[in-house]
Amino acid sequence: MPLPIMLLLLLASPQQVAAAAVPTGGPASVAADAAYRLGVNDELQISVFGTHPIDVKTRVKEDGSVTVPMLGDVPASGQTTREFAETIAKRLRSGKLYTNPVVNVEVVNFVSNAVTVFGSLQSPGIYPLDRPLTLAMALARAGGTRSDAADYVILKRAGRPDQRVRTDDPEGLGLAQPLVAGDTLFVPPAPMIFVYGQVNKPGRIPLRSDMTVMQALAEAGGPTLAGSRRRVTLTRGSVSQKRVPLDAKVQPGDVFYVNEKLF
Repeated sequence: MPLPIMLLLLLASPQQVAAAAVPTGGPASVAADAAYRLGVNDELQISVFGTHPIDVKTRVKEDGSVTVPMLGDVPASGQTTREFAETIAKRLRSGKLYTNPVVNVEVVNFVSNAVTVFGSLQSPGIYPLDRPLTLAMALARAGGTRSDAADYVILKRAGRPDQRVRTDDPEGLGLAQPLVAGDTLFVPPAPMIFVYGQVNKPGRIPLRSDMTVMQALAEAGGPTLAGSRRRVTLTRGSVSQKRVPLDAKVQPGDVFYVNEKLF
């Protein structure tokens, strides 16, 4: 996990860190259900234990209600699963359908109040907004980035241009911004460059933001004793350039060849 994400989590409160650790993606966990507010299209599993058991899977309709057997449409939007279970139990008692019903409601699929996190991550998926969630906390919930990930994440939010946020941002300002329902986070794989010739670790190298030729050579283990930093050839597409400046910026797909020293 990138260091800035770790620092932000260390500075967060214990409650925030616990929130970031809640796993989701399959059936809802009890911890996530407890604070999550139901919304349109959330998929629910409703179970009523009693003389006439009820076990039904349903969704929250556009008007915010859920159709429950023997009760019809029951308002659900804005309630937690516990609150909605109590609403169902009260209606069953008031209608004299059950004496003391035991009702359980679980979220099977979070839809209305969730964010989607995918790409080069350890555990991509859909995560509920069951409490305030920052971009860094969402990446932490997804297990952090993989080794092949780019050093930035793309935040997609309805009604505004896509935002590119560095995951190695020393200030952590972009990573600290709160997410809203419907946000999508995408961590793309890092573009590749290639360094060959007289270097200690020739081959493919992930391109990092603002990487220079000097940094690319360092990632390749540096020149061998026979290699020369002053004799680096760049091939970019169909164009080749000899003696590339070490402070030049690298672009995706660049191929570098470190030539031998002239003795």
